[in-house]
Amino acid sequence: MFQILVVDDEKEIRDGLRVWPWEKLRVRAAGSCSNGFEALQFLSSHPVDIVMTDIRMPFLDGLGLMKVLSEQYPYISVVVLSGYNDFDYARKAMQFGAVDYLLKPIDFAEMERCVRRQVARLEQRESEEQRLVALKLKTQKLGRTLRAIFLSNLFRGALPDDLEQSAAEAEVILGKGDYTAACLRMDRFRAGRGGLSKEEADFLAFTLDSVLTAKWDEAGGAYHLVDRTVPGADLLAKGRPDAEKCEAIRRELLAYRGLFRSTFTVTAGPAVPGAELLCRSLQKAKEKTENQPPNSLFLFPPDDALPGEAGARRIGAAAEEESPPPEAGNSALAQAKLYIQKNYGLSLSLRDVAEKVYISPGYLSALFKRSGETFLRYLTDVRMKRAQELMPDRRYYIYEVMEKVGYTDPAYFSELFKRQTGMTPNEYRNRKAGEGG
Repeated sequence: MFQILVVDDEKEIRDGLRVWPWEKLRVRAAGSCSNGFEALQFLSSHPVDIVMTDIRMPFLDGLGLMKVLSEQYPYISVVVLSGYNDFDYARKAMQFGAVDYLLKPIDFAEMERCVRRQVARLEQRESEEQRLVALKLKTQKLGRTLRAIFLSNLFRGALPDDLEQSAAEAEVILGKGDYTAACLRMDRFRAGRGGLSKEEADFLAFTLDSVLTAKWDEAGGAYHLVDRTVPGADLLAKGRPDAEKCEAIRRELLAYRGLFRSTFTVTAGPAVPGAELLCRSLQKAKEKTENQPPNSLFLFPPDDALPGEAGARRIGAAAEEESPPPEAGNSALAQAKLYIQKNYGLSLSLRDVAEKVYISPGYLSALFKRSGETFLRYLTDVRMKRAQELMPDRRYYIYEVMEKVGYTDPAYFSELFKRQTGMTPNEYRNRKAGEGG
């Protein structure tokens, strides 16, 4: 049985389609949602094959939902259900990957024909592709979990032995220079009110996460971590945060005030000379938040930047490493490089590769450094070289190239690719097409 999700802000339509006899089409109604955010939350934990969505909905409309689906769930078939017989809506829906367009009031005979077409398409790709999709979803979920754990440790000051390697495994780009932490708090909870059910808290946290992913993380060097216990978020920014960007985030969230039932306060801490000191910036931001009026924005002035600390761990500084004898380790290093070349598409860590060649992670790290590079730099170079080879082949979507070379986050992959080639993946693909190669 294939699963269909109905998304419409009209309760009568949701209820009617939920009890429609889908079973005769080999389809089961997996659920119904009243807006795009509810749909995305549902999809994060429920596999769905078809989404039937309205265009006009509050908070996140059908076009916004389709844009996210085209990026994160490209294998889902989307059928647009709308009362607006407007060519522009249909054209935009098709641009975001809609496969069919139905008008309200619903012609059930036409709807049945439409769904039968989608079922026929799904049956063609059902077996092997569905297994691959499940594997991709599992990998993406693992990637999100690793990033959340890494950011949580970074904000708390619980630093790993090798910050650069741990950041790469979590697909977080860090480097030298100043960093700033900020906290975003929902004012309805700062006053000690709330009394949320777990379901409402999860939904608010999911929605907050979705908005921040689209509006805060889209710029390189910016990341966030949502606190699901009392919905809010801690933010990371390379350099000093831009006041206009922080205010834009706050205004964006206020657009969903009817959903959150809250205003928002954003407080950015002072800049610190290195990501490893972010916990100090965040602590200052939290202290300042306690005295800030609701629905406000505060940024520490530039002259309040915090100094570094003697002995603070720098980016890329590994824990105690073994020093190999000058003539030792050549065979182990060659084996490690060969393993990386054959398995670059997997999620590889220094420890994973070290175990395969039967040496300790510290020893392997030292071998790479003695050869004039690092494990992470070598792995990245191998992956980016293969990505450049695959990118001109239009049989693969860019997200498929990303997955083939071992990455799960499109923004992270795009940033690494641009650093390597000076172009985004799309620009590189178009350039190669223009060259005829």
